[in-house]
Amino acid sequence: MDVKEIRAMDHEKKKRIGLLMGILCALYWGVWYAPGYAIYVTPLIADVYDNMIIAGYSEDVAGVLQAVFLTAVNAIACAVLLFVWNGGLGKMGELKRTIVQVKSVTKYYILAGICGACAVSGTYIAALFLSPGFAAIAGLLYPIIGTIMSVLYLKQKVSKRGYLAIIVLLAGGITLYSGSLVTGGVDSANPLIGCIGGIMAAVGWGFEGAVAGKALDLTEPDIGLHLRFIFEGLFWIIVLIVLVICGVPIFDTIGGLFEPTTFLLVLLIGLSFAWCYVTWYKSFPMIGVARGQAIASLYAACGVIFLCIFLGPAEALQYNDDSMWTIVGFTIAGLIICLIGSFLLVTEDAENTATLREGS
Repeated sequence: MDVKEIRAMDHEKKKRIGLLMGILCALYWGVWYAPGYAIYVTPLIADVYDNMIIAGYSEDVAGVLQAVFLTAVNAIACAVLLFVWNGGLGKMGELKRTIVQVKSVTKYYILAGICGACAVSGTYIAALFLSPGFAAIAGLLYPIIGTIMSVLYLKQKVSKRGYLAIIVLLAGGITLYSGSLVTGGVDSANPLIGCIGGIMAAVGWGFEGAVAGKALDLTEPDIGLHLRFIFEGLFWIIVLIVLVICGVPIFDTIGGLFEPTTFLLVLLIGLSFAWCYVTWYKSFPMIGVARGQAIASLYAACGVIFLCIFLGPAEALQYNDDSMWTIVGFTIAGLIICLIGSFLLVTEDAENTATLREGS
């Protein structure tokens, strides 16, 4: 679906498709946290950490480098899978035509790739230094940043109901994890680094939405998100090469990538995250950056649900016998609040969902 077809749609159809894309994004994003956290126990990622320790780095530095390596694997896997996706759709010619438009388009996807690199590495750091549940919640401030940027930079309109829905969704996401904060259930040797990772996730994804929203006025979402992952992959390749030149043994266990369990997890990470971004980017031209990010923020609730399914509630929510009922209670309350916020967005009048830039 190209830009002209999107602009030709009536508001009601844009709203339906945009909301569906946002909901699918939340589901894929939520699923991503399960393999994204499980891969930490595979020999490939575990050995990266052990090699850093043997080389004399502190546990904190080793953990951050471990997250950097995993983020690079995530980005490269998505870029490769999207070559298959766009190749199957017959859009490789469009990719070539778009990438040469550096001043009008490509520069925005370079910035989106860098912002995304900040966000994804931040969420991995938050998962490692705090918990996967906190990582799923920590980035929830990103719709606020995205909304501010979409209004000031993209000149998109957000109704009062839209703002209310964003606030309710944020309140629901924060409530999801408040049980752990109240009970002191967060057990980490260095929670500050985990909190910094959460801030990186919120800022990175918030700015990425605004930057990508600018470029999506001129390009197809499938092509745009592929460029974004190509540039993020190149960014991480450069970072890893610099680390190797500086003597960091980060590639010593790269052969473990092809161990069956590890390879399966990398494939699941790439598939879930690539599809998450496909639907995320498709929602922006339909319902705007602010609403697209708001409905996709349901990923926090989906992430907690899928983590509980695949890892078990105790591992996902990090509770013990004393804190179980408090944490589970806050989690259920947060899920209900998130559903209310989603209802406010879904039932918004289609005319209010129109997000064409002012003056266009």
